Amino acid sequence: MNVPEEILLRTKDLEWVDKSLEGLSHKMLWRDEETGASIALVRFQQGAGIPSRHEHASNQFMYCLRGRYTYVPTGLTLTEGSFYWNPKGSAHGPTHADEESVLLEIYDGPHYPVQPSWYTNPDDAR
Repeated sequence: MNVPEEILLRTKDLEWVDKSLEGLSHKMLWRDEETGASIALVRFQQGAGIPSRHEHASNQFMYCLRGRYTYVPTGLTLTEGSFYWNPKGSAHGPTHADEESVLLEIYDGPHYPVQPSWYTNPDDAR
């Protein structure tokens, strides 16, 4: 059995990569190309957010490192130290960053059943 070596990323040394949705960038920390699972830091600039209701093809977990990030229809707001779980297939959104927000986002499989219309680059939906 071939076991990989330990890996350490210094997230402060990674560049933020802009996504095709204005105001959203990420630092990809890990991705399983076979399953679509991933772990990333995502940053929403103040006023940015996901523009419409949607669902995911896997479980989505988010931990708010800083900021204020709101799910508009329910008023549910992530603030520093909040943990959020959106189960596979559960529709949610739209969202809005009330201030710049940085979230640790984890998916246990592929992100979306189909590419959302707000992404013009298919890589942004994975």
